Amino acid sequence: MTDRHSSAPERLHSLPRYGQPPTRETATRHIVVMQSAAACAAFVGELERPLVLNGEHADFARRLHQELVNATVGSHLYIMGDEAFIWRIHGEARNAGLEDDEIDITRTIAGPRQVYCVHCGLTQPAGPQPVLTCIGCEVGLEVREHFSRRLGAYLGVCTNPDQPYAGVRS
Repeated sequence: MTDRHSSAPERLHSLPRYGQPPTRETATRHIVVMQSAAACAAFVGELERPLVLNGEHADFARRLHQELVNATVGSHLYIMGDEAFIWRIHGEARNAGLEDDEIDITRTIAGPRQVYCVHCGLTQPAGPQPVLTCIGCEVGLEVREHFSRRLGAYLGVCTNPDQPYAGVRS
């Protein structure tokens, strides 16, 4: 008989894991998307002729959209930045048709994360604090250790179940 608690992982399966991406030697095209020049990681210099898109440039959104919708089989996308940025771009890439195995994400700078309020459905930026007030419905939220890859956000649930409608019902 196995003790379930002793064999439990240190981190929940849903929490994102970040690290340097493995070498993608089979990729025919490397598309690097970085939030800023400060977000660039050293491995970019090892890629053969990468296309680099910097989020600080004025035409970033247009160029990113163009590259994502025109990506062909063999393309590989590398996303670097803070957690909110990388998951927003990841969502755009998935919507454009890229598969998860064609995308590598690397959190290279500290910054906000996204929290999804289960009470009003608003996704909002937040810091690392475990508790916040929803800017949409004013409910006090506890940020759970559950991450939705589809939403690119952590789950925020009511801290006080006796008053789940804080600002809405006051």
